[in-house]
Amino acid sequence: MAVSRVTRNYQVTVPRELRELADIKVGDTMLFVREGEDILLKKIDKDLLGRGFGLWKRAQEKTPWLVDKLRTEAERRFKGLKLQ
Repeated sequence: MAVSRVTRNYQVTVPRELRELADIKVGDTMLFVREGEDILLKKIDKDLLGRGFGLWKRAQEKTPWLVDKLRTEAERRFKGLKLQ
């Protein structure tokens, strides 16, 4: 268990032991998720959107197959973030 105080600018420092466990580095993007009375902090994969948009680059034409693939991939990633 680790404790951190909210500063006057509403900033919170992630304690060292948790930063090391989650491999949180300077510049990482964090997601705050409210679950009932709790607030969860999750590290977001930097390339999440980039890889999704990269699917369009590899496609020679926009087909129903590609749309289904994008939808399936987005749903898988959102489940990993517990956004749905």
